[in-house]
Amino acid sequence: MEKQSLSKARLKSFSLATVFTTTLVLSSVSSAEAFTIFTNRTAWQAAVDAIAGSVTTTDTFSNNIASAQTITLDSGIVSANSFPPAVAFEDNSVSGGLFLNSTDGDASSASTTITWTFPSPVFAFGADFLNTNPNQLNLTGNFDGTGNQTLLVNNSIGGANGFLGIIGNANFRSIVFGTNTNDLDIFQIDSASFASVASVPVAVPEPGMITGLVFLGSGLVVRRLAKRR
Repeated sequence: MEKQSLSKARLKSFSLATVFTTTLVLSSVSSAEAFTIFTNRTAWQAAVDAIAGSVTTTDTFSNNIASAQTITLDSGIVSANSFPPAVAFEDNSVSGGLFLNSTDGDASSASTTITWTFPSPVFAFGADFLNTNPNQLNLTGNFDGTGNQTLLVNNSIGGANGFLGIIGNANFRSIVFGTNTNDLDIFQIDSASFASVASVPVAVPEPGMITGLVFLGSGLVVRRLAKRR
């Protein structure tokens, strides 16, 4: 992978934002080798905003969309349920400010997977989930450019309802919802957000490194300027 360098302005922006987000992030982040998981929307948004040039889009599901095998959400996300079976009830629809869907591992009552394709590559995704079940609904994406990673939604957020956010180490174009069981698993999403940037973002710092980065930021700038002289 080609090495990327930060401009002076971008490094300054990142360091200042890090100071602001330190207390938010430390209590709500878990790090993985390929991506960083957030269970607090405010912390996720602060970390996203710390990436220079990032733009966040949030779908609040304000407009109802009828159930269909494939629908396009107001944000531009294309939501496609696998076939068979044909969608039934209110699967893959928007109603009352919620995205409604379900999965079923053997496809007897619902689709096995639901694919969300973003309108352009993104480096971050986050959503407020409702009525998830332990060890069932999962989320898969290629968050580091080397292959798919999967996490369980309920297990990650620690309950039926909550926020789950991801910041990847590379841009990704889609995510897939699936299930770990052959049982019907109904769930809803209250707000879904994604963030894009012109170039691949700098990897999110490990939680234990955040405080150190705050103090090192100014020193890095000084050293870089000295070298350029």
